[in-house]
Amino acid sequence: MEALYSRTHYWLVEHPTISQFEWKHGQNLGSSLLFPALSAFIYLSLILLAFRFSLLLPTLSSTTLRRITAVHSLILCLLSLIMVVGCSLAVLHQMPDWKWVFCFPANRTLPRGPLFFWANLFYLSKILELIDTLLIILSSSRSRRLTFLHVYHHATVPVICYLGISSVDSMSHVAVIGNASVHVIMYAYYFLCAMGKRPRWKRIVTNCQIFQFIFYFLCAVANIYHHLTTENGCSGFGHLCFNMIFNTSLLLLFLDFHSKNYANNVSKEREKKSLDRQK
Repeated sequence: MEALYSRTHYWLVEHPTISQFEWKHGQNLGSSLLFPALSAFIYLSLILLAFRFSLLLPTLSSTTLRRITAVHSLILCLLSLIMVVGCSLAVLHQMPDWKWVFCFPANRTLPRGPLFFWANLFYLSKILELIDTLLIILSSSRSRRLTFLHVYHHATVPVICYLGISSVDSMSHVAVIGNASVHVIMYAYYFLCAMGKRPRWKRIVTNCQIFQFIFYFLCAVANIYHHLTTENGCSGFGHLCFNMIFNTSLLLLFLDFHSKNYANNVSKEREKKSLDRQK
């Protein structure tokens, strides 16, 4: 077990590519604001064009679409798992004390080292996740499945992640570990569905998504406390405030989605049980 941990720690934390990583504006892949902004613009434009000229879309058989979805979901599930483990080990490796977990010293923290390697990979993975929308558009049920929550979330998250790295947000690792953990469960669910084995825990996926926002807000309270009680404050505090507003909007949308999709199901189950008792 110790040998496994040492090997994992080397490949996910101590490897030169990871340990010596440094995020430099305009030099790394996607390290310019133009990259996420252009990605969001192209993403939204393609969605509009897809619905405006739906007859021009390629026709894929349900079997082919399921296979593509399965491969895509499996890749993102495994990638998310690696990011959770890698970023968690990076935090343990880099933190000088527990205060640092919630508050990077302002003006003294640079976006370098293992933690920001995983934050950068997390940011780039959000571009890969845009394929989710393509798969929905190519399916026959696109009008039913493509919601405002889905499009809003996918279009804005890459920009949010970019701003988090560029501002050296003290909560970057919280976002990576929290969101990637949820995506391990979510993409595992999508993978099983694509393989024809629909699990019965779809509701758990939505509950975990809601819980991650609550967890982020709790950590943000600790960040705000340290920012107000520390001489120089915490790094990236401005982005934290902006991100809290964004996460609040997502939380409200997820709660609305939860109530519309699961409250009705609960009431239907109660009515069914009531009818069964009357019989």
